[in-house]
Amino acid sequence: MSHTISIQGYDVGLQAPGRCSIILHLFCRAGNSATEPYIIAHNVLLSHATVVDIYMKNYKSKQKGSIGISLDVMWYEPASNSTTDVEATNRAQDFQLGWY
Repeated sequence: MSHTISIQGYDVGLQAPGRCSIILHLFCRAGNSATEPYIIAHNVLLSHATVVDIYMKNYKSKQKGSIGISLDVMWYEPASNSTTDVEATNRAQDFQLGWY
């Protein structure tokens, strides 16, 4: 089973549901980019946990399958091996994925 959810639309408003707070709502009608991506991420994790619980209780013993989660994030590579570039890359990656 594969399940992928993107929360990007809740940040820049260019994808469904068209909510954001950037540039005076030029790309969207309403929303708050500072909080809504975290609310959505919270609900993604809760829904994932619910599905895992259902699978483990009802299907795991028969199907012997496994469940994982795929998170749609940007990936960063350092411009060089310098400490500054590596640390900047780690910060950027933590911002994208670390809060999960």
